[in-house]
Parts: sequence; structure tokens; C-alpha cells
Amino acid sequence: MRRVEQIMGLPITVDIPDCQNQAVFDKVFKRLRQIDRRFSTYKHSSEVFKYISGKLEKGQLSNELQTVIKECRLAEKMTNGYFSAWTGGQFDPSGYVKGWAIDQAGRIIEKSGYPTYCLNAGGDILARSAGPKKWIIGIQDPIDKTTILNKLSISNGAVCTSGNYERGAHIINPKTGQPADEVLSVTIIGPDIIKADILATACFAMGHKAAEYIKNQKAYKALIIPRVTR
Repeated sequence: MRRVEQIMGLPITVDIPDCQNQAVFDKVFKRLRQIDRRFSTYKHSSEVFKYISGKLEKGQLSNELQTVIKECRLAEKMTNGYFSAWTGGQFDPSGYVKGWAIDQAGRIIEKSGYPTYCLNAGGDILARSAGPKKWIIGIQDPIDKTTILNKLSISNGAVCTSGNYERGAHIINPKTGQPADEVLSVTIIGPDIIKADILATACFAMGHKAAEYIKNQKAYKALIIPRVTR
């Protein structure tokens, strides 16, 4: 069974082949909407918006938001500052929250008794399989969206892509304060959706330095599409 909803400004697809129980999908999307309500930087009623607008002090924050802030700090340290939820001086956890939200959804599916599933949130994918099933994931050409550059066959893992070809120059290099543009896209393949999503953003910001950096990230690989004249 497969279901798609628009949440966090993204099309989110949940595919659970062995599940015909709508209640499982309801739980997943309910949790995703809950995360959006808390962590949206656009909704004035969200906890994050109230925090960044000065209406909430750190001591008033929920445990969940405090944990996300802590994890964003750790992610910044892990990536030598190339992933930052404070680029531009204002806290924006969106780059962390998307991968974390997918992970949260996956946990609900697994706790419901379905170990084989695929979650896709705006091109960031978490795939799991308890049996022989392989999930085929296409890597899109960032210039020609009708072309698939590569196909991945995954049983258990995450695939996350960062680039400016869908949303424009939205990824800032924290070192320069300018939009990152050295490469066209970076796709990270690895076991954990949260780390893969962080690495995709950080490596895109790093540009040419990413190839060397990713060598030290055990169990994670990168497909980097260079910016070349065609």
C-alpha cells in the first residue's frame, strides 16, 4: 500500500508493500504533521518560530526542540562547520529536521510490525527490507530532469541528495556566507537517514572538498555531480 501527502512543503510518499492497514499510515502522517507544527520556521504558531522571534527562552523549550538544537550543534562539529543550523545568524533546523522526521516515521512503521517499507520526502529516501525485496532508486540528472544518471538497488539504507536545481540557491556555505555553487548536486548513500541528510547538505556546501571529506565517513559514499560545461 502506498500513500502520498504534502507536509513540510514537500511531497512525502510512504510505501509499505505488506500493509493494507490505513491506521499505520494515519499514525505516520500524524507524526509528520506534528513535527511540522513544532519545527516550521514559517508558521507563527510553531515552537521554532516563537523561539527565533524571541517569544520563548531556552528554558521554556520542549525537550524535543532542546534535543534537536543539541543535535544540530553536534552535526556542525562533525562537518567542520559546513552544516550549520545558524547560517545567517538565525536558527533554522530545517536541514536537520527533514532527515530526523523520516527517521521518526520509519520507527513508527517498524513498531507497527512492518520491517519492509520505503519513505521518500522530497527526494530524501529511507528504504528497509526484511526479505529479498530490493528498492530501486534513480539518481536524477540535475540539468536534465528527464534523465536518470544512476540507479541504486538498496535493501536497507538511506539516499539523500542536495542541490540547487529544485529550489534555487538555498544552500549557503557557512564559511563564506554565500550560496554554494561549486558542484551541481551531491547524493549520499549510507545506513542512517539523519546522518546521510546532514552529509548531503554539508558536502554540497564543501563543493570540491567533499570528495576527500567523505572518505573518512565510514559506511557512507557520495555521488558528486561536478559543475562542468556541457
